[in-house]
Amino acid sequence: MNHIVQKYYARNKEEVKLSWRDVEHDTLHIVNRMEEDKFKPDIIISLARSGLIPAALISYCIGNKQLYTVKADFSKTQRSGKIQDLRSRPILTQRIKRSLHGLKILVVDEMTVSGETLKLVSKYLKTKKPREVRYAVLYKQPWTQFKPHYYGRLIRKWPLYPWKELRNNIQDPRSLK
Repeated sequence: MNHIVQKYYARNKEEVKLSWRDVEHDTLHIVNRMEEDKFKPDIIISLARSGLIPAALISYCIGNKQLYTVKADFSKTQRSGKIQDLRSRPILTQRIKRSLHGLKILVVDEMTVSGETLKLVSKYLKTKKPREVRYAVLYKQPWTQFKPHYYGRLIRKWPLYPWKELRNNIQDPRSLK
């Protein structure tokens, strides 16, 4: 892992378990801020994987079905919580094929830690010549080097998302092996 990025991840000394209620509340905070700004994107771009859920929630809230994904990621693998096998820098592994020329775009991710992933996506999207690009994250860490236009909450702990665990006493079939 890049030692500069590692210092950002190391700042998360504790974890916080988030509920679906937290996620919905923080999503609505983003949607309300967008409404205050009168920002209505033509399309929404999610950063896969963890940005997919907040992007879908925002998409439903604002009634915009134009939802696309890009894959820009630091992690090669992820175990539990913040334990990840990280690359020295993020890479873009999935791009958007459609034209973005002249469009207003909202890019959504679950969190910005160092900001490197969103910087990479920003650089990529500029080549597609959109009219405007704004960024939203559910959780912004105070030390990030990328300042999103919208965020649900400033957070200093490593978030544990509800979509990363199974509930309702359903046994994960992988555990039977």
